[in-house]
Amino acid sequence: MKIGKEYSYYEHQNINNFKEMLENKKNTSPHKIAFSYRENGEIINKTYEDVFLEVQDLSAYFYKNYNNKHIALIGENSYNWLICFLSIILSGNVCVVIDKDSDKDKLNNLLKISETRIIFYSSKYCPFVKNLKFFKTMPIDDIDPYLNLGKKLINKYKIDNNKDAAIFFTSGTTGPNKAVVLSQKNMTFDIIGASSLYEPMPSGTVVSFLPFHHAFGLITSVLMAYNYEEKVFINTSLKNIMKDLKENKPDTLFAVPLFIETFYKQIWKNARNNHKEKILKGIIRLSNSLLKIGIDKRQKFFKQVLDEFGGNLAYIICGGAYLDVKYVKWFRSIGIEILNGYGITECAPVVSVNRNHYQKDGSVGVPCRDVEVKIIDGEICVKGQNVMKGYYKDKIATSKVIIDDYFHTGDLGYIDEDGFVFITGRKKNLIILSNGENISPEIIENALLKDEGVCEVIVYAKDNKIIAQIYPNEDYLGDQEYFDDLIYKYNQDKPKNAQIALVELRTTEFIKNNSKKILRDKVGKEDK
Repeated sequence: MKIGKEYSYYEHQNINNFKEMLENKKNTSPHKIAFSYRENGEIINKTYEDVFLEVQDLSAYFYKNYNNKHIALIGENSYNWLICFLSIILSGNVCVVIDKDSDKDKLNNLLKISETRIIFYSSKYCPFVKNLKFFKTMPIDDIDPYLNLGKKLINKYKIDNNKDAAIFFTSGTTGPNKAVVLSQKNMTFDIIGASSLYEPMPSGTVVSFLPFHHAFGLITSVLMAYNYEEKVFINTSLKNIMKDLKENKPDTLFAVPLFIETFYKQIWKNARNNHKEKILKGIIRLSNSLLKIGIDKRQKFFKQVLDEFGGNLAYIICGGAYLDVKYVKWFRSIGIEILNGYGITECAPVVSVNRNHYQKDGSVGVPCRDVEVKIIDGEICVKGQNVMKGYYKDKIATSKVIIDDYFHTGDLGYIDEDGFVFITGRKKNLIILSNGENISPEIIENALLKDEGVCEVIVYAKDNKIIAQIYPNEDYLGDQEYFDDLIYKYNQDKPKNAQIALVELRTTEFIKNNSKKILRDKVGKEDK
């Protein structure tokens, strides 16, 4: 089968649940390293056989002690976290995935929404959990006692691929968190569908640093990589990212735009500090000129920069928010291809992604295998077995977004003649002017973000006027005149009712969730 005009799907062994995935890898590559992580200064390696056996033992423990319970998992990225996640699900229980940085009030609310009374938690990040009343709480720092108990037991759970398996919470950028129910079929279908669009690199190494409580960070950057048989190094602290990249030499990374922007700024900062900014600019121009005539010297020209990422990095798969095309083009110029994609928790999560050899700048790629994307009244709608079972015990909310088997994402966009999906904004964020015209604030934000003085920006309506609230880059902090001039230039070719009426400067970054998305509902309600 062909996608677009040229490229076939990559074939992968089909899986319907995590048991099949674990068994396949144990049978085909038992002694190959699946996961690595740093513990007390030492590198620990776990093979596919290790993972299979530990999940087998721990799931037997869960099966013996819990029957179709909702079990919360709260903690930092870790190997133990992953083994618990898989074991809870494969024992017939439901894993409720919760952000480790949730405060006590938010945690209690999420536990209430998901009807959870059993908690496995990290004592390092969530010490207050053990004192919660009316909950059974157990630390996951040391799972050996549970594994040892499980060795003497048998997990007799007969897997139902479509049963509730996990609950992920939406990010809550524009409203309260919703409890998204996913089955094993939802998740494994998405793993295979997304894998069919991407050809892994021969060296097969990924450094995983996105939070596991987020569907993209877990299902895509860890479990999909596992199914590819790529070694996954688990980064447990963002402070160690560059060290982990240098040591593990990944060929692929999964990231959200904030990390890409941070990498970009750090590269230029290093160049300035070493008085090599002009040299770097000159080499980029030369390299791009040579590429146009088929000569690729990027690995040689930018070796020093690429070595900071380990020297092998070829692809960054990016999702979670809008990424300016300038970053895609810039990283391509030094030899790293950014494959921008699109996903949403309710779709387990990947909907579309640019491919290794079939890309279109500015798009979020082509739909995953056997996933149908349709535009209904300007809204991106998705149909496929990756679409969630629903919001937990909220039939009204579910019926509003799943209509005739299509999940209405709330995102606005279009599909071009080659099948590439483009996102233009968020339906909830639309600014409705007094003349009835709708304006997507994201379009204005993306235009302003191209200016070197703008670090972050949110556009919203107040008293029927369009306001731009900007957090400037360091060299432009407090320069009201600069930004007044920027808005004046922006307004020049815009109709009067679509012009920005006021620019407000911030002295601090916008409040974000742990997926690094700006919380729009907080804008204008906190001190700037």
